[in-house]
Amino acid sequence: MGRVWHRLGQQPVVPAAGTNRRLTVFGSREATGRGRVEVLGARADSGGFGRYLAALDARHAATGREVILVFDNGSCHTSKRTQAALADRAAWLEVVPLARYSPHLNPKEREWRTLKRDHRSHLAPTLRAFVDELVAGLERLGGERCDIVNEVPEWWLAGHRKPPTGRPPGRPKGVKDSVPRRRRSPNLPAPT
Repeated sequence: MGRVWHRLGQQPVVPAAGTNRRLTVFGSREATGRGRVEVLGARADSGGFGRYLAALDARHAATGREVILVFDNGSCHTSKRTQAALADRAAWLEVVPLARYSPHLNPKEREWRTLKRDHRSHLAPTLRAFVDELVAGLERLGGERCDIVNEVPEWWLAGHRKPPTGRPPGRPKGVKDSVPRRRRSPNLPAPT
């Protein structure tokens, strides 16, 4: 947009629906398409991938089957914390890393493409509605058993980009604030 009309002295406001927020989904599906495990979160980090592995642990405990996990070389997949978690599950979890820049080899990428296409066609009125529609879209992808774990934090749904720190808003109080400041006298020449 190059130009916009507005009254003098007022900030021009362009109406827009929603805010640009990113939601991370760690997911997998069985090779036969019978089931899936999906974990929704606010960040694509090692902690989120650890929560996905915990959901995969629950699936393994329920079925007792060995799992072959194929993933790309994202930073959350290759961190030291993730590698240690994968090594702990080596008895029943086999890891197959894909070559770099090869999403065409990952069948899950086709599902992401379908899901993104369906959800980009309209805007959700709230972030909660967006998450609910995403969960419904994941359920529509099918499967006999769908384990969908919604771990989207409340601070994300409230519209914040980062978790709250617990500090009150505004300028922090420090040592300089304990003593009131003296007003400086103007530097005038001495009377002669």
